[in-house]
Amino acid sequence: KPVYQTVYDVGPTRVGFLTCSPGSFVVAERTAAEVFFVVDGVFFLTNFDGSSRRCTAGDTVVLPKGWAGLWDIIDPVQKVWVEVN
Repeated sequence: KPVYQTVYDVGPTRVGFLTCSPGSFVVAERTAAEVFFVVDGVFFLTNFDGSSRRCTAGDTVVLPKGWAGLWDIIDPVQKVWVEVN
């Protein structure tokens, strides 16, 4: 299960750090756009249309507002994220 630590939360912008152990979870629908940098770990993001992306340390990922899908965490993940409403 993901553990979020928010370090900045002003107006429409939030910034923080996430850690997550191996496992899977569904995101029903994002209420804000998010960009994040993967510090450590390996995981797959699978869209509800079946397409997927493998993400590893060093990747930068953008999830648009409304994104929905499945996270499959293979190796423990650490990421720095920015969310904008």
